Amino acid sequence: MDDIKLVSIDGSTQKTGIAYFCNGKYVEHILLDFSKDKNMENRFESMSKEIWKKLDDYRPNIIYIEETYMANNPQTSKILTRLQGVIYAWCINNACEFNTIRPTSWRKQLNFQQGKNVKREQLKKQSLQYVLDNYGLEVTDDESDAICIADAVIKMFIEEK
Repeated sequence: MDDIKLVSIDGSTQKTGIAYFCNGKYVEHILLDFSKDKNMENRFESMSKEIWKKLDDYRPNIIYIEETYMANNPQTSKILTRLQGVIYAWCINNACEFNTIRPTSWRKQLNFQQGKNVKREQLKKQSLQYVLDNYGLEVTDDESDAICIADAVIKMFIEEK
């Protein structure tokens, strides 16, 4: 059987965290940071091209990306949905399974505290602490979310069997 190569993505219009796992084991993570480019169209194009390059490098057979949520800013939601489309197109062209996962779902798998009284900053701190505790890595919240997404997906499939 071929290796199971999982890429998980915490996508953003400014900074995108990507984690790469092979056969359920962490391999590496990266942060694509285009936050200095204030032109949204340029930033989106640069982000899209860099994501495709990393996917070409990793050659995953499964991708999980955080589901787009309806943000306060409709323009941001539109761009995040487009970014999912870019990744989905890569999957179509490369026989890769494409999946989305809600933030509440992956956080639940990892036993994070969440709910209406838990603020975004607290959720990010839990993600950072999880990665530090489980991998010994000090990373950005975008990278930690990508790693956590992969761990949650792996946990979901292990518990399924």
